[in-house]
Amino acid sequence: MKTRTKTLLAGLSLSMFALGASADSLRLEWFMQGQFAGPIVAHDKGYYKEAGIDMTLRPAGPDIKPAVMVATGADTFGLGHPNQVISARSNGAPLVMISQYGQKSASTYIARKETGIKSIEDMPGHSVGLWFGGDEQEFMAMLNRAGIKQSDVKIISQGYDIVSWMNKDYDVMQAARYNELLQVYRQGISKDDLVFLEPEPQDTIVSNGLFTTEKQIKERPEAVKAVVEATLRGWQDAIANPQEAAKIIVKYNTELDIDEQTEQIQAMGEMFCAGPTLDDEFGKSRLENYEVAQRILIDSELIDQEIDLPQAFTNDFWEEASADYKSIACKN
Repeated sequence: MKTRTKTLLAGLSLSMFALGASADSLRLEWFMQGQFAGPIVAHDKGYYKEAGIDMTLRPAGPDIKPAVMVATGADTFGLGHPNQVISARSNGAPLVMISQYGQKSASTYIARKETGIKSIEDMPGHSVGLWFGGDEQEFMAMLNRAGIKQSDVKIISQGYDIVSWMNKDYDVMQAARYNELLQVYRQGISKDDLVFLEPEPQDTIVSNGLFTTEKQIKERPEAVKAVVEATLRGWQDAIANPQEAAKIIVKYNTELDIDEQTEQIQAMGEMFCAGPTLDDEFGKSRLENYEVAQRILIDSELIDQEIDLPQAFTNDFWEEASADYKSIACKN
């Protein structure tokens, strides 16, 4: 899932946000922000260095994709989602997810109650703004399950802000739970003013994981284990103390607001605190999530044939990590 910071960051050089300089690098999905609090905190507190890893954190952008950067060897690790790893492997790039943080979709789909939309079944005749390039397929799967033709819905490629939706250019907006949704609330629109269209479990593409290549796993297993454990440790600290983590992030990206970043980290925690995370299994991948993602990719014709899903992820390094870092401070 692409995630947006304030638009004033759009013209800034990516290099100015890189942390560290080394042979090992972790490619984020966007600019430095609360969405990536785990690795940023791990870097700032020296957890990677303590584990023997001299790590660089590198931001991404609209034209810089972690899966591509890791597949080509430009970076050794990346952040992304199961559907991205599956797509890469279907195209011959041997990426492997080595730790899975998010336990539900990063996206929710919101409409004002005044639109009359109450559920996905009400979408015919209405409009929706989606991010294209793969992010749109979850909503397409929702339409398909409801028996709704895409031609019966006006589908719009939305930008990386909430302006068009605020202007009522379309009825439903795809919103990252940790970004656009929070921006909507800051505009004075409350949760009670909105209708949320949520994907069913069988249509949910879970978000936010850590991946590398088969080559790294084969040649440097101890380093991979160290990165998995240090990142888990960073996330544990960030979720336990979001304000402290936000202050760390703002040190590296001074254009951001501490309170807003605190909210973003808290929203990340809500995405993490579901499913196996509640059983002290934070960071573990589940085969069923890959089965859902692959079905959606096949149905949308983004990949031509199924891959061997157990090769797309491994829990070996998670299993070897200290049990001390496999739980996070979830609110019951």
